[in-house]
Amino acid sequence: MNRIEIDKEKKALRAEIKKRVKNMDDGYREESDRKIAENILSLSEYAAAKTVFCFVSTSAEINTRPVIEDAIASGKTVCVPRCEDEPGIMELFKIRSYEDLEAGKWNILEPKKNCPEVMPGQIDFAVIPCASCSSDGRRLGYGGGYYDRYLESAKYPCAIICRETLMSEDIPVDEHDIEFSLIVTDRKISRIPK
Repeated sequence: MNRIEIDKEKKALRAEIKKRVKNMDDGYREESDRKIAENILSLSEYAAAKTVFCFVSTSAEINTRPVIEDAIASGKTVCVPRCEDEPGIMELFKIRSYEDLEAGKWNILEPKKNCPEVMPGQIDFAVIPCASCSSDGRRLGYGGGYYDRYLESAKYPCAIICRETLMSEDIPVDEHDIEFSLIVTDRKISRIPK
């Protein structure tokens, strides 16, 4: 399959996932958010981490606020992404609370300009978003390539989080897509040997 065909399949799957999210029961959404946060907080990788990289969720994504607030309350350094002007590039900045966030690109909460940058070598653990993922660690992102670019040389453990009902085994990948060995859903924690 060539790059154009892969991109076309990804676009179609994103549209299907978007419909599933739109039609999701509010009770399931809240329960799965709670369970996924509990599962992240139970990970040994999270417990051992001094610096945690976590995305700030939008209303359509899994709520990461409990994870971010627990990490801050536990004395961990928390860094969150800011999308830069250059397409597909993001950098991470330390926040001390949600007060350090403001609406940025695409109206997504991002760290304010005065937040200190955190370099990739300082990160111990990351929580990564997806539109969908497969049980063997293939991730369908949102199409910007930000995470694949940022994580291509990551040496720290990364947990991809996904609601069980949004998982798909038919995720096409190309040579730039990163596969993950730790998947956290509302039903389980999966570790895939890589």
